[in-house]
Parts: sequence; structure tokens; C-alpha cells
Amino acid sequence: MRKSEGKEYLMVFDFIDNANLFNMPYSLHRIFNIKEYHPGSYVLAPKNMFELERDLLARGEKPSVYLDFPVDVIDFELIELFDWQNEVKDMISQLEFVRMVDVQTETIDRYIREGKIIADLEVPLGDKRTFKYFREETVKKYAAQYGWELINPANMKDKFMEMVRTMDMSYSYKPVLLKAMLNHVRDDGKVLVEDIINYFIDFYQARKAKGLIVEKKSSLYCRDNYTRKEVEQNIFRNPFKRFEDMRFMNRCKEIEYVEFNRHIFRKLSPEEKEWILRQCDEKLEEYYKRFENI
Repeated sequence: MRKSEGKEYLMVFDFIDNANLFNMPYSLHRIFNIKEYHPGSYVLAPKNMFELERDLLARGEKPSVYLDFPVDVIDFELIELFDWQNEVKDMISQLEFVRMVDVQTETIDRYIREGKIIADLEVPLGDKRTFKYFREETVKKYAAQYGWELINPANMKDKFMEMVRTMDMSYSYKPVLLKAMLNHVRDDGKVLVEDIINYFIDFYQARKAKGLIVEKKSSLYCRDNYTRKEVEQNIFRNPFKRFEDMRFMNRCKEIEYVEFNRHIFRKLSPEEKEWILRQCDEKLEEYYKRFENI
């Protein structure tokens, strides 16, 4: 983190949110996979000492090795520790649920809030948040109940093409992202984030230079002083998230790249790529026509 001549920026990797997923206090109980917990009692001890301790507890006496807890020995009760990492290892998280079905994150969130979807297991995180987990059969049950189709490698390309065809748009960002991706994609399906940012900036600045409607007034592209960082945040907060939710795109481990899902990209013919670009142009034309009547 030292200053150095020629060093233009510092990249910080913030894993705080992800760390919460794996927050695991270490204790003898966890290390030795001991689920039964009796406050203040032995965790590891010779058999005769365990027996002596049980006898004392049965008589309501407090063993001398107990820490001085502010409760009476008769208030102690045996509980089973909840080792949730083991409980959920074969289950599906809420995020994975979203990526398995052809609906948006917001729909799943709303159905959970309304009680239409109930998790098989909830892990509390703080006072208000919980992690929700589902068994595979539960996901399939809700998909069948609400008419959602499961997304898999076999149908992923068809789902992607259908999304392009019926693209819902509250802003112009989705077709612009697709055009940026297809105009700069490499043979391995990867696109530099910097190229996408440049495409967005050039697209909206070109519209402004021609005196055309740029976007809704609330859009950052209507301003004159937005930064590249703001453009990047806008891309990943808005159009990219929808494609990522459905596993059509993802951001690579090398943070500077975005890539098409390989089950989609390797099946796309040159003609289909051209069709997507034409579809994006048509969607953009339809979108901007809305402003003519405002």
C-alpha cells in the first residue's frame, strides 16, 4: 500500500460480506464435532471424570471445576449445538435458487416475504437477516407450483435467446450491454470490463452529441460530470445483475473480465450473434420512441 512513482491506483478486495457466509467460531466442540453442550462442563476428560460430573449434576451439586456462571446448577440444561455448515452442505442457497429458475431475484424475494415460498432451513445472521436454504426437491416443487422452468446447461442457450427476444426494459442498459459484449468478445467468451465501460460512455455521449434523448433524467448519463467508476457501478448494479442472476453471464475471477456462460457462447452461431445485435437495435429504437409521447 506504499506510495510509489508510477502507481496510479490501489485495488482493495473487500470480502466482508462473503466472510459472513463462513463465519465459524472455533471451539473444542466444533473441532471434535461434539454437538451436545453443557455450559461449564467438561468437553474432553477421562471417562471416570465424566461419570463423577454426571453424578454431581444429578444431585443438583456444582462440580468444583465449573466456572462461576451467574446461574444455579439446576438451571443448566443439555442442548445440541447447531452446526449449520454441516446441515446446509447439500442444500441450495437462496442465491442458487434464483439461478436455477427463470424468474428474477425480486420475484423470489417477494414470494419469500409473502410466505409463498418457505425455506427448509433458516440460519440467523444478526437480529434481522437470515440465510435461507432449500432442498432440491423443494426448489423443484415451487418451480412446478408457480410455472417456473428450471435452467440447466441443455436449455440455457434457448432461455438466453428467449430473454433477448422478450427483453423487458426500464432503462436502455440491457441491449447496450449486449452490444458492448458482442462487439468486444474474445474467442473464449470473455470481454474486458474497460471495453464495456468505454462502449457505454461512447454510446450515450454519441446520442447527446446528436441532440437525441440520452436517457431518463435520473440516469447518470444525462449528467456531464460522471466518472468511469460510476459507469462501472451502474453496469454491474443494473443490466449485468439480471444476466448474472440467470447464469447467462458472470464476472471472472480475474476481476477485469466479464464472460458469457460457456453453455451459451459455444453454441451461438455467427448468424445468431448478428440476430442478437439487430434485436438490441430494435429494442433500443422501441425504447427511445417512448420519449416522443412524453
